[in-house]
Amino acid sequence: MENVRHHVEEEEKEWFPNVRKAMSLHRLTEPGEAVEAAKKEAPGESFAVPSAEH
Repeated sequence: MENVRHHVEEEEKEWFPNVRKAMSLHRLTEPGEAVEAAKKEAPGESFAVPSAEH
């Protein structure tokens, strides 16, 4: 648990601020918007995907 806490703290205090400085707000929100768009097109049932039938 301590390793996870350390990892989270490191990301929040070191990595995230650097990423925010390096990227515009638009670039930071693009991945989330892409996931939301994909969710709308994805089948609701996992077995509706042909590769999941086998």
